[in-house]
Order: sequence, then structure tokens, then C-alpha cells
Amino acid sequence: MKINLFEDKKITDEHIDIYCSEVRPVIKQVMDTIKSERPSLPGRPADEDLDDGEEIFLDPGDIYYFDHVERKLFAYTENGVYRLMTTLSSVEEQLTPYGFVRISKSNLVNIYKIKQLKPDINMKVYVSFDNGERICINRSYKKSFTEYLQKMRRMS
Repeated sequence: MKINLFEDKKITDEHIDIYCSEVRPVIKQVMDTIKSERPSLPGRPADEDLDDGEEIFLDPGDIYYFDHVERKLFAYTENGVYRLMTTLSSVEEQLTPYGFVRISKSNLVNIYKIKQLKPDINMKVYVSFDNGERICINRSYKKSFTEYLQKMRRMS
């Protein structure tokens, strides 16, 4: 993808034009970012009481993965763990166009935060993130994960 930036002090009405053969996910992300329409997710630090805690709006680009444990949803970022008051399937539906894919019944990962995919014995594959954590891709999700990864690579 080619990007041109033209700065002209005489312009009074700023505008952005995007030319593409089709609106791929990466182009949609650029448009959403420009329009500030990229979703943000309300959460609270996991170690705080839900009634007393401060609500924080998380940028999906900062999230490594989501984990659903004991009927609670947590988002893992570089800065901490946050509890979200929504469902994993709702987050999956909202964030699939932004690089998030399910790898197990309880995990959704950000493919842009993956550092390495490492095969292990018994046909298991582990996802390693930039922050050093790793999660196992459930065998029943392995095919859909691989297909999603290939699709996103073609569209980038």
C-alpha cells in the first residue's frame, strides 16, 4: 500500500482521500482511526473492587488477549489486567475486523501482538506474545486461527 502525505500551508479545508480496489480490514482500520471510530472497551483494573474502581477505556490495539475465567472477562495489556463487564462473544464480534481471533473457548488474541507461534508435542501450538506470556491454541480452533491469520496477511 502506498501512502502519500502532502503538506500545504495554503489549505484551509483539510481532507483525506483513500483510493482502493476494495475496503480491506487494514483500510477500514485506517478510516476508523481517522474518524476515531475504532471501538474502545470500558474496563476496570482487575485488582480493584468493581464498585469503587475507576473505569478506563481500553484501546484494542493495546490488548494482547482476552481471557474468560469463572464467568468473568479479563483483558491483558502491557500495563495490567482489566475486567470487562461484557461477554467474550460480544468482544469477538466487535473486534474481529481489528485483528482479534478466538483460539479457545475462553481466549481471544490480538494477532498484531503475537511474537511467535511455536508447535509443541501432541499437535499443540502455543502463541507467544511480545510481553513474554504464552497461550495454547486449542486444537479445534487451530484451523480457523490459521485461516484468519492468512486472510489478515493477504489484506495487510
